[in-house]
Amino acid sequence: MVDVGAVGNGFPGVRAALAVGTGPMRIDSESGGMRVSDARFGRMIGRSPAMQTVFDLLGKAAPSDATILLEGETGTGKEVSAEAIHRGSPRAAKPFLVVDCGAMPPQLLESELFGHERGAFTGAVSARQGVFEAAGGGTVFLDEIGELSLDLQPKLLRVLERREVRRVGTNNHIPVNVRLIAATNRSLREQVAAQKFRSDLYYRLAVVEVRLPPLRERLPDLPLLVDHIVHAFGNVDETTWTRVRAPEFLEALARHSWPGNIRELRNYLERCLALHDFASPRSVTDMSAAVAGPESAVNIGQPLREAREAWVSSFERRYLEELLRQHENRVSAAARAAGVDRIYFYRLLWKHGLRTREPSMREPDDVA
Repeated sequence: MVDVGAVGNGFPGVRAALAVGTGPMRIDSESGGMRVSDARFGRMIGRSPAMQTVFDLLGKAAPSDATILLEGETGTGKEVSAEAIHRGSPRAAKPFLVVDCGAMPPQLLESELFGHERGAFTGAVSARQGVFEAAGGGTVFLDEIGELSLDLQPKLLRVLERREVRRVGTNNHIPVNVRLIAATNRSLREQVAAQKFRSDLYYRLAVVEVRLPPLRERLPDLPLLVDHIVHAFGNVDETTWTRVRAPEFLEALARHSWPGNIRELRNYLERCLALHDFASPRSVTDMSAAVAGPESAVNIGQPLREAREAWVSSFERRYLEELLRQHENRVSAAARAAGVDRIYFYRLLWKHGLRTREPSMREPDDVA
Protein backbone atom coordinates (compact mmCIF):
# COMPACT_ATOMS: atom_id res chain seq x y z
CA MET A 1 0.00 0.00 0.00
CA VAL A 2 1.44 3.35 -1.05
CA ASP A 3 0.44 6.71 0.42
CA VAL A 4 0.01 8.97 -2.58
CA GLY A 5 -0.90 12.09 -0.61
CA ALA A 6 -3.35 14.67 -1.91
CA VAL A 7 -5.20 13.50 -4.98
CA GLY A 8 -6.30 16.06 -7.54
CA ASN A 9 -7.00 19.74 -7.26
CA GLY A 10 -10.70 19.01 -6.78
CA PHE A 11 -10.21 17.37 -3.36
CA PRO A 12 -8.40 19.72 -0.96
CA GLY A 13 -7.31 17.95 2.16
CA VAL A 14 -7.73 14.51 0.64
CA ARG A 15 -5.34 11.71 1.61
CA ALA A 16 -5.38 8.47 -0.33
CA ALA A 17 -4.08 4.94 -0.14
CA LEU A 18 -3.76 3.20 -3.48
CA ALA A 19 -3.63 -0.57 -3.58
CA VAL A 20 -0.95 -1.56 -6.08
CA GLY A 21 -2.17 -5.14 -6.27
CA THR A 22 -5.71 -6.37 -6.84
CA GLY A 23 -7.43 -4.51 -4.01
CA PRO A 24 -9.68 -1.52 -4.73
CA MET A 25 -8.46 2.04 -4.30
CA ARG A 26 -9.64 3.84 -1.19
CA ILE A 27 -9.93 7.61 -0.99
CA ASP A 28 -10.95 9.23 2.29
CA SER A 29 -11.97 12.86 2.11
CA GLU A 30 -12.19 15.37 4.92
CA SER A 31 -14.26 17.68 2.73
CA GLY A 32 -16.98 15.48 1.30
CA GLY A 33 -15.18 14.45 -1.88
CA MET A 34 -15.52 11.11 -3.63
CA ARG A 35 -15.13 8.08 -1.40
CA VAL A 36 -14.08 4.76 -2.84
CA SER A 37 -14.45 1.70 -0.65
CA ASP A 38 -15.04 -2.00 -1.04
CA ALA A 39 -18.68 -1.29 -1.93
CA ARG A 40 -18.51 2.06 -3.75
CA PHE A 41 -16.68 3.92 -6.46
CA GLY A 42 -18.17 7.40 -6.63
CA ARG A 43 -21.90 6.74 -7.06
CA MET A 44 -21.30 3.20 -8.32
CA ILE A 45 -22.28 0.49 -5.86
CA GLY A 46 -21.41 -3.19 -5.62
CA ARG A 47 -19.68 -5.88 -3.59
CA SER A 48 -19.94 -8.63 -6.21
CA PRO A 49 -16.69 -9.99 -7.67
CA ALA A 50 -17.63 -8.55 -11.07
CA MET A 51 -17.96 -5.02 -9.67
CA GLN A 52 -14.86 -5.34 -7.49
CA THR A 53 -12.89 -6.05 -10.66
CA VAL A 54 -14.39 -2.95 -12.30
CA PHE A 55 -13.68 -0.77 -9.24
CA ASP A 56 -10.08 -1.99 -9.12
CA LEU A 57 -9.47 -1.17 -12.78
CA LEU A 58 -11.22 2.20 -12.73
CA GLY A 59 -9.55 3.11 -9.45
CA LYS A 60 -6.14 2.61 -10.99
CA ALA A 61 -7.00 4.40 -14.24
CA ALA A 62 -8.85 7.41 -12.76
CA PRO A 63 -5.80 9.42 -11.56
CA SER A 64 -4.17 9.15 -14.98
CA ASP A 65 -5.05 11.01 -18.17
CA ALA A 66 -5.59 7.81 -20.16
CA THR A 67 -8.53 7.65 -22.57
CA ILE A 68 -11.08 5.09 -21.34
CA LEU A 69 -13.63 3.10 -23.32
CA LEU A 70 -16.59 1.79 -21.31
CA GLU A 71 -18.57 -1.05 -22.85
CA GLY A 72 -21.80 -2.46 -21.50
CA GLU A 73 -25.48 -2.97 -22.11
CA THR A 74 -27.97 -0.12 -21.84
CA GLY A 75 -28.62 0.74 -18.20
CA THR A 76 -25.39 -0.67 -16.72
CA GLY A 77 -24.21 2.72 -15.46
CA LYS A 78 -21.68 3.85 -18.05
CA GLU A 79 -22.33 7.54 -17.47
CA VAL A 80 -22.15 7.18 -13.70
CA SER A 81 -18.85 5.31 -14.16
CA ALA A 82 -17.48 8.10 -16.32
CA GLU A 83 -18.47 10.69 -13.75
CA ALA A 84 -16.78 8.66 -10.99
CA ILE A 85 -13.58 8.49 -13.05
CA HIS A 86 -13.67 12.26 -13.52
CA ARG A 87 -14.29 12.89 -9.80
CA GLY A 88 -11.32 10.67 -8.95
CA SER A 89 -8.95 12.46 -11.31
CA PRO A 90 -6.82 15.61 -11.06
CA ARG A 91 -9.40 17.21 -13.39
CA ALA A 92 -12.22 16.91 -10.84
CA ALA A 93 -12.55 20.65 -10.28
CA LYS A 94 -13.02 21.27 -14.01
CA PRO A 95 -16.14 20.61 -16.14
CA PHE A 96 -17.53 17.15 -16.85
CA LEU A 97 -19.55 17.46 -20.06
CA VAL A 98 -21.62 14.76 -21.74
CA VAL A 99 -22.63 14.34 -25.37
CA ASP A 100 -24.81 11.49 -26.63
CA CYS A 101 -23.44 10.76 -30.10
CA GLY A 102 -26.60 8.89 -31.05
CA ALA A 103 -29.03 11.61 -30.03
CA MET A 104 -28.69 14.03 -32.94
CA PRO A 105 -28.04 14.16 -36.68
CA PRO A 106 -24.36 14.28 -37.79
CA GLN A 107 -24.60 17.96 -38.83
CA LEU A 108 -25.71 19.01 -35.34
CA LEU A 109 -23.28 16.64 -33.68
CA GLU A 110 -20.28 18.12 -35.51
CA SER A 111 -21.14 21.57 -34.19
CA GLU A 112 -21.81 20.15 -30.72
CA LEU A 113 -18.39 18.51 -30.60
CA PHE A 114 -16.17 20.99 -32.41
CA GLY A 115 -18.11 24.27 -32.39
CA HIS A 116 -18.85 26.59 -35.30
CA GLU A 117 -18.18 30.11 -36.52
CA ARG A 118 -20.83 32.70 -37.23
CA GLY A 119 -22.42 32.11 -40.63
CA ALA A 120 -21.00 28.59 -40.96
CA PHE A 121 -24.48 27.31 -41.81
CA THR A 122 -28.09 28.48 -41.79
CA GLY A 123 -29.03 29.47 -38.26
CA ALA A 124 -25.43 30.00 -37.06
CA VAL A 125 -26.06 33.60 -35.97
CA SER A 126 -23.06 33.63 -33.63
CA ALA A 127 -19.87 31.69 -33.01
CA ARG A 128 -20.15 28.82 -30.56
CA GLN A 129 -17.69 26.69 -28.63
CA GLY A 130 -17.84 22.95 -29.03
CA VAL A 131 -17.78 20.59 -26.09
CA PHE A 132 -14.01 20.08 -26.28
CA GLU A 133 -13.39 23.80 -25.86
CA ALA A 134 -16.11 24.26 -23.24
CA ALA A 135 -14.68 21.49 -21.08
CA GLY A 136 -11.22 23.10 -21.01
CA GLY A 137 -9.11 21.29 -18.42
CA GLY A 138 -11.91 18.85 -17.64
CA THR A 139 -13.41 15.67 -19.06
CA VAL A 140 -15.61 14.99 -22.08
CA PHE A 141 -17.80 11.90 -22.00
CA LEU A 142 -19.01 10.72 -25.41
CA ASP A 143 -21.87 8.29 -24.93
CA GLU A 144 -22.94 5.91 -27.72
CA ILE A 145 -19.61 6.42 -29.52
CA GLY A 146 -20.51 3.54 -31.83
CA GLU A 147 -23.14 5.81 -33.41
CA LEU A 148 -20.51 8.33 -34.57
CA SER A 149 -20.63 8.66 -38.36
CA LEU A 150 -17.63 7.69 -40.46
CA ASP A 151 -17.34 11.32 -41.60
CA LEU A 152 -16.83 12.56 -38.04
CA GLN A 153 -14.51 9.80 -36.86
CA PRO A 154 -11.29 11.25 -38.39
CA LYS A 155 -12.12 14.63 -36.82
CA LEU A 156 -12.39 13.01 -33.41
CA LEU A 157 -9.14 11.16 -34.05
CA ARG A 158 -7.44 14.53 -34.66
CA VAL A 159 -8.61 15.73 -31.25
CA LEU A 160 -7.11 12.65 -29.60
CA GLU A 161 -3.83 12.70 -31.47
CA ARG A 162 -3.13 16.43 -31.84
CA ARG A 163 -5.22 17.86 -29.01
CA GLU A 164 -6.79 20.48 -31.26
CA VAL A 165 -10.18 21.15 -32.84
CA ARG A 166 -11.33 22.96 -35.96
CA ARG A 167 -14.67 24.70 -35.71
CA VAL A 168 -17.17 24.30 -38.53
CA GLY A 169 -16.69 27.19 -40.94
CA THR A 170 -12.98 27.87 -40.36
CA ASN A 171 -9.58 26.36 -41.11
CA ASN A 172 -8.04 27.54 -37.85
CA HIS A 173 -7.11 24.94 -35.26
CA ILE A 174 -7.67 25.59 -31.55
CA PRO A 175 -5.64 23.71 -28.93
CA VAL A 176 -7.70 21.88 -26.30
CA ASN A 177 -6.85 20.27 -22.98
CA VAL A 178 -9.39 17.59 -22.07
CA ARG A 179 -9.60 13.96 -21.08
CA LEU A 180 -11.87 11.75 -23.15
CA ILE A 181 -14.04 8.93 -21.86
CA ALA A 182 -16.23 7.11 -24.39
CA ALA A 183 -18.97 4.52 -23.97
CA THR A 184 -20.88 2.12 -26.17
CA ASN A 185 -23.42 -0.67 -25.84
CA ARG A 186 -22.02 -2.27 -28.98
CA SER A 187 -18.84 -4.22 -29.63
CA LEU A 188 -16.53 -1.76 -31.35
CA ARG A 189 -14.29 -4.66 -32.37
CA GLU A 190 -17.19 -6.06 -34.38
CA GLN A 191 -17.88 -2.60 -35.78
CA VAL A 192 -14.26 -2.37 -36.92
CA ALA A 193 -14.47 -5.81 -38.54
CA ALA A 194 -17.63 -4.71 -40.37
CA GLN A 195 -15.84 -1.53 -41.51
CA LYS A 196 -18.36 0.63 -39.67
CA PHE A 197 -15.79 2.05 -37.26
CA ARG A 198 -12.21 3.13 -37.92
CA SER A 199 -9.62 0.80 -36.44
CA ASP A 200 -7.19 3.65 -35.67
CA LEU A 201 -9.87 5.50 -33.72
CA TYR A 202 -10.87 2.34 -31.86
CA TYR A 203 -7.30 1.67 -30.70
CA ARG A 204 -6.93 5.32 -29.69
CA LEU A 205 -10.13 5.16 -27.64
CA ALA A 206 -9.45 1.78 -26.02
CA VAL A 207 -6.28 2.71 -24.14
CA VAL A 208 -8.11 1.38 -21.08
CA GLU A 209 -11.10 -0.80 -22.01
CA VAL A 210 -13.60 -1.64 -19.28
CA ARG A 211 -16.66 -3.86 -19.58
CA LEU A 212 -19.49 -3.03 -17.16
CA PRO A 213 -21.34 -6.22 -16.22
CA PRO A 214 -25.12 -6.47 -16.68
CA LEU A 215 -27.24 -6.76 -13.56
CA ARG A 216 -27.86 -10.48 -14.13
CA GLU A 217 -24.09 -11.05 -13.63
CA ARG A 218 -23.99 -9.17 -10.33
CA LEU A 219 -27.10 -10.38 -8.49
CA PRO A 220 -25.36 -10.33 -5.06
CA ASP A 221 -25.47 -6.52 -5.39
CA LEU A 222 -29.28 -6.41 -5.49
CA PRO A 223 -29.83 -5.68 -1.75
CA LEU A 224 -27.31 -2.82 -1.87
CA LEU A 225 -28.81 -1.39 -5.05
CA VAL A 226 -32.39 -1.66 -3.77
CA ASP A 227 -31.48 0.14 -0.54
CA HIS A 228 -29.64 2.89 -2.40
CA ILE A 229 -32.36 3.45 -5.01
CA VAL A 230 -35.26 3.42 -2.53
CA HIS A 231 -33.39 5.75 -0.19
CA ALA A 232 -32.88 8.20 -3.08
CA PHE A 233 -36.66 8.41 -3.58
CA GLY A 234 -37.01 9.86 -0.07
CA ASN A 235 -39.96 9.85 2.37
CA VAL A 236 -40.12 6.06 2.59
CA ASP A 237 -41.94 4.72 5.67
CA GLU A 238 -40.86 1.75 7.78
CA THR A 239 -43.52 -0.53 6.32
CA THR A 240 -42.19 0.06 2.82
CA TRP A 241 -38.61 -0.53 3.96
CA THR A 242 -39.69 -3.83 5.48
CA ARG A 243 -41.31 -4.91 2.21
CA VAL A 244 -38.41 -3.97 -0.10
CA ARG A 245 -35.91 -5.67 2.23
CA ALA A 246 -37.99 -8.82 2.65
CA PRO A 247 -36.07 -11.98 1.53
CA GLU A 248 -38.96 -13.13 -0.66
CA PHE A 249 -39.03 -9.77 -2.49
CA LEU A 250 -35.27 -9.82 -3.08
CA GLU A 251 -35.47 -13.44 -4.25
CA ALA A 252 -38.17 -12.45 -6.75
CA LEU A 253 -35.90 -9.67 -8.04
CA ALA A 254 -33.04 -12.13 -8.42
CA ARG A 255 -35.19 -14.42 -10.58
CA HIS A 256 -35.82 -11.65 -13.11
CA SER A 257 -33.45 -11.26 -16.09
CA TRP A 258 -33.38 -7.40 -15.98
CA PRO A 259 -32.78 -6.70 -19.68
CA GLY A 260 -32.80 -2.98 -18.86
CA ASN A 261 -30.32 -3.49 -16.02
CA ILE A 262 -30.10 -0.88 -13.22
CA ARG A 263 -32.28 1.58 -15.09
CA GLU A 264 -35.06 -1.01 -15.32
CA LEU A 265 -34.61 -1.88 -11.64
CA ARG A 266 -34.96 1.76 -10.64
CA ASN A 267 -38.07 2.22 -12.78
CA TYR A 268 -39.58 -0.95 -11.34
CA LEU A 269 -38.90 0.10 -7.74
CA GLU A 270 -40.38 3.53 -8.42
CA ARG A 271 -43.50 1.79 -9.72
CA CYS A 272 -43.65 -0.40 -6.60
CA LEU A 273 -43.52 2.63 -4.33
CA ALA A 274 -45.99 4.66 -6.38
CA LEU A 275 -48.61 1.89 -6.55
CA HIS A 276 -47.77 0.19 -3.22
CA ASP A 277 -47.58 -3.00 -5.27
CA PHE A 278 -44.64 -5.30 -4.56
CA ALA A 279 -45.56 -8.17 -6.83
CA SER A 280 -42.90 -10.07 -8.78
CA PRO A 281 -41.15 -7.85 -11.33
CA ARG A 282 -42.24 -7.99 -14.93
CA SER A 283 -40.18 -7.26 -18.01
CA VAL A 284 -40.03 -3.80 -19.50
CA THR A 285 -42.14 -5.08 -22.36
CA ASP A 286 -44.83 -6.27 -19.99
CA MET A 287 -44.78 -3.03 -18.04
CA SER A 288 -44.95 -1.02 -21.23
CA ALA A 289 -48.05 -2.90 -22.33
CA ALA A 290 -49.99 -0.60 -20.04
CA VAL A 291 -48.93 2.43 -22.03
CA ALA A 292 -52.24 2.68 -23.86
CA GLY A 293 -54.24 2.46 -20.64
CA PRO A 294 -57.99 1.93 -20.86
CA GLU A 295 -59.45 1.81 -24.33
CA SER A 296 -60.05 5.31 -25.60
CA ALA A 297 -63.61 6.32 -26.28
CA VAL A 298 -64.45 6.28 -29.97
CA ASN A 299 -65.74 9.58 -31.34
CA ILE A 300 -68.30 8.48 -33.92
CA GLY A 301 -69.13 12.10 -34.61
CA GLN A 302 -65.95 12.35 -36.67
CA PRO A 303 -65.37 10.94 -40.14
CA LEU A 304 -63.47 7.65 -40.03
CA ARG A 305 -60.26 9.14 -41.41
CA GLU A 306 -60.16 11.99 -38.87
CA ALA A 307 -60.99 9.68 -35.98
CA ARG A 308 -58.25 7.25 -37.03
CA GLU A 309 -55.65 10.02 -37.35
CA ALA A 310 -56.57 11.42 -33.92
CA TRP A 311 -56.30 7.97 -32.33
CA VAL A 312 -52.95 7.22 -34.00
CA SER A 313 -51.58 10.62 -32.95
CA SER A 314 -52.66 10.03 -29.34
CA PHE A 315 -51.17 6.54 -29.33
CA GLU A 316 -47.88 7.75 -30.86
CA ARG A 317 -47.43 10.45 -28.25
CA ARG A 318 -48.14 8.11 -25.32
CA TYR A 319 -45.88 5.46 -26.83
CA LEU A 320 -43.03 7.95 -27.26
CA GLU A 321 -43.45 9.35 -23.75
CA GLU A 322 -43.36 5.89 -22.16
CA LEU A 323 -40.42 4.74 -24.28
CA LEU A 324 -38.40 7.85 -23.39
CA ARG A 325 -39.24 7.35 -19.72
CA GLN A 326 -38.09 3.73 -19.81
CA HIS A 327 -34.81 4.78 -21.47
CA GLU A 328 -34.13 7.87 -19.35
CA ASN A 329 -34.68 10.22 -22.32
CA ARG A 330 -31.88 8.59 -24.33
CA VAL A 331 -33.12 9.01 -27.87
CA SER A 332 -30.77 6.52 -29.54
CA ALA A 333 -31.65 3.78 -27.06
CA ALA A 334 -35.38 4.50 -27.36
CA ALA A 335 -35.18 4.46 -31.16
CA ARG A 336 -33.45 1.07 -31.11
CA ALA A 337 -36.10 -0.30 -28.75
CA ALA A 338 -38.80 0.98 -31.11
CA GLY A 339 -37.04 -0.60 -34.09
CA VAL A 340 -36.92 2.64 -36.09
CA ASP A 341 -34.21 4.92 -37.45
CA ARG A 342 -32.96 7.52 -34.97
CA ILE A 343 -33.68 10.46 -37.32
CA TYR A 344 -37.24 9.22 -37.91
CA PHE A 345 -37.66 8.87 -34.13
CA TYR A 346 -36.51 12.49 -33.72
CA ARG A 347 -39.04 13.61 -36.30
CA LEU A 348 -41.79 11.92 -34.31
CA LEU A 349 -40.61 13.69 -31.15
CA TRP A 350 -40.68 17.06 -32.90
CA LYS A 351 -44.07 16.25 -34.42
CA HIS A 352 -45.59 15.64 -30.98
CA GLY A 353 -43.83 18.54 -29.26
CA LEU A 354 -41.57 16.32 -27.17
CA ARG A 355 -38.46 18.02 -28.57
CA THR A 356 -38.74 21.77 -29.08
CA ARG A 357 -35.06 22.72 -29.40
CA GLU A 358 -31.88 21.17 -30.69
CA PRO A 359 -30.02 18.92 -28.22
CA SER A 360 -27.27 20.54 -26.19
CA MET A 361 -24.51 19.54 -23.81
CA ARG A 362 -26.08 18.05 -20.71
CA GLU A 363 -25.12 17.18 -17.19
CA PRO A 364 -24.72 13.54 -16.09
CA ASP A 365 -27.80 11.46 -15.30
CA ASP A 366 -28.47 10.63 -11.68
CA VAL A 367 -28.37 6.87 -12.23
CA ALA A 368 -27.33 4.61 -9.34
